[in-house]
Parts: sequence; structure tokens; C-alpha cells
Amino acid sequence: MANVNEEIRQQEIFKSRLVNDVFGKDNKGRVPMDKVMMLIWQFRDDPSVVQFMAQFVTKYAGRRDVFDGIEFYLPQLAHMIIHLEAHWDDAILERFALIIAQHSIHFALQLNWILQGAIEDYQPELPNGEPNS
Repeated sequence: MANVNEEIRQQEIFKSRLVNDVFGKDNKGRVPMDKVMMLIWQFRDDPSVVQFMAQFVTKYAGRRDVFDGIEFYLPQLAHMIIHLEAHWDDAILERFALIIAQHSIHFALQLNWILQGAIEDYQPELPNGEPNS
């Protein structure tokens, strides 16, 4: 039981450090996208936090450094969109990706290719192993 409590305490310290890294005054106006993506993952069970982070990033998406960070973490974002089994009333991550796709056809095409690949990978096969056409 002590190990579990210590692990939970360590996770809370990690989350607190991430929040400070993203919103702290030491950022000098920079948006650390690596920390943002980790926050979205760490709080993936809380739709209000994920929605807040998506809105926060969307606000700064017009800046080149932020957009480059979003584009760099596109595979992780797509993975969360595909595999995150959240029962939310709102498609927060999907909407976020669509808003960013409106800023860049390059981003939109990359997202489309990743999603198309996932659809092909998860397409059921016939009992004999042949692709289901």
C-alpha cells in the first residue's frame, strides 16, 4: 500500500511540474509543446483539462514555433485520437486537429494519411486471412 501511495505522490509531483513548465513565468512567452502533449496524456481522463489544453494551444497555433511543435507531435496526437477510449460528450481532440488542419494543408494531409493507415490496419480480415474488400 505504501508503494502505491508513493507512486501516486510521484505522479502528482510530475503533473505539477508539467503544469509549471507549461504555464510558469520562466517560459518567456514560449509554448513547450512536448510538455503540452505530456499534459494532455497525463490528464487524458479529464475532458475539461484536455479541452483547456486544446484551446490553449489553438490560441497560439498561428505562431510558427507552436505550429512546428504541433506538427512534430502529430503522430502522438493521432494516436490519442484513434486509441483514447474516452466517453466524452464532445470530440475535443478531433476538433482540435481539424482547427489545426485549417491552418495548414500539409498538416491536414499528414493527419489524413495517418488516419487512413489506421483504418487499413484495423480493417477486419476474412477468416482465411484475405483482406475484406
